[in-house]
Amino acid sequence: MALNLEKYLVISGVPGVHRLIAARPNGVLIEDFKEKRARFVATRQNQVMPLATIAVYTDTDEGSIPLGDVFQRMLDARQQTPPPIPDSPSAVLRQYFTQVLPEHDPDRVHIADIKKCLRWFNYMLEYGIFDQLLRENAAEIESNEPTDTEDRAGTHPSDTSTA
Repeated sequence: MALNLEKYLVISGVPGVHRLIAARPNGVLIEDFKEKRARFVATRQNQVMPLATIAVYTDTDEGSIPLGDVFQRMLDARQQTPPPIPDSPSAVLRQYFTQVLPEHDPDRVHIADIKKCLRWFNYMLEYGIFDQLLRENAAEIESNEPTDTEDRAGTHPSDTSTA
């Protein structure tokens, strides 16, 4: 299952990953996890990119895999294959990415892309963003599950027939 990264942004010139609070015509209001406050970022000076729009090139028929799926794989493999620090040698970074995402396209996924992915991943781990995402996902699933009364809607105890 992929992580829902719709509300999370990366912004040029502003380190880290941020949660979108509101969009304005001239910028975005974000939650800055490092500074623990909300702040406004003008889109005129900064490029704002939702993480949900980012994908990693693959050698599959689809041609790419969403970043949320990549992060989920990194989370799932974290115990057996801990992520290296982004400043590790290129061979170490490529080896890790090959273990976590064997179908990535090594010709189009550059070391700089892997470093960015690892920086975002580590930031999100450090500031508990993955925990927050998992809680939101669990709450969404729970709210979509039918309750006992909904399961029985339209049936009356006298409607049951005996054979």
